Amino acid sequence: MIDSYPDTLATIGIHLDDPWACGWGNMRASLYGVSAIPFSSQDGLYDAWPISTYETKFLARQAVPTDVTIDMKVYGSGANWVVQAQVCILLDGIGKTMKVWMAQVLDHYGPGTGDFDRNTARTGSTGVNVTLAAGECETIYKLFVLDAVSLASPDNVKIFAWAQDPTFVSGWAEIHQAAKALAPFAGILYDNFDDGTTSAWSATVP
Repeated sequence: MIDSYPDTLATIGIHLDDPWACGWGNMRASLYGVSAIPFSSQDGLYDAWPISTYETKFLARQAVPTDVTIDMKVYGSGANWVVQAQVCILLDGIGKTMKVWMAQVLDHYGPGTGDFDRNTARTGSTGVNVTLAAGECETIYKLFVLDAVSLASPDNVKIFAWAQDPTFVSGWAEIHQAAKALAPFAGILYDNFDDGTTSAWSATVP
């Protein structure tokens, strides 16, 4: 499905208790109360397992409108990359508090069993709460330092950002919007699920 819906599906693979697991992934799993896999959260709302139901639930969720937007910019060099995520609520939207998360993943990295090799989590943020009224925006910054595994496969590096309800209730918290950026990053502006338009951009982290 990652290849079938490249502009609208942002998937992060989290491993538990194996050589591809990471501390950030363990933290995210604990938020959902996950102690064993397979498990799949669809927009933070419900378990999409078994996998045969995943696409149907994904398409149903795609039909639900959102009043949240996220625009991403990624810049840097070598191992160091700064992500800027501007989170906004539309003028006709509803004000709310959200937690903005970011994660760096490595595609085609895992145990060598197809789907389990896709978008494997390497590291991520602890999340930042933002409270916005309709028509307001806030920009979040995060520095990612790529590890040796990611540096060895730079074309497979991806970075995701998403705005989620700040409180998990019974292991669930709605994700209102997500965005992704794909390598190479330098000097490129990425919008929600990159629509192919790019422009040169540079800035200094405040």
